[in-house]
Amino acid sequence: MHRECASWEKYRERLSAEAKEFEQPKSQLQEVKASFDKEKKSEEWGYDGLKSKLQASEELLAKERQQWKKVCENDNKRMYDARTKITNFEAEVTMPKGKIEEAKSDRERAEVNLNAQIVSKNKDLLVWMLRLQS
Repeated sequence: MHRECASWEKYRERLSAEAKEFEQPKSQLQEVKASFDKEKKSEEWGYDGLKSKLQASEELLAKERQQWKKVCENDNKRMYDARTKITNFEAEVTMPKGKIEEAKSDRERAEVNLNAQIVSKNKDLLVWMLRLQS
């Protein structure tokens, strides 16, 4: 009986020590559970908050997209106008080039004609001088 009491006492002491060991994790578990519940509520509230932020962001994105389209249209118009001006300037530049080339060819024809006339006059002059000498 004495052995049973001693073993019983040891068993009781061991159980009370184990109970004390479980007290600390139990309190930690309760703290974790409380923080989890708190986070759960904040997530639910956060979901509503994030949903409203998402809607606000989508509206802002739609407005910015419209503004971007307007800016692109203005840029395209400006670029088209610039391209038209460049094309017109190129046409104006090629027109004088054509006139210059035409003038050069006219000058060359005139030089050829003048040279031909000079040669012709020189021949006439030689013929006339030969006649005078004879």
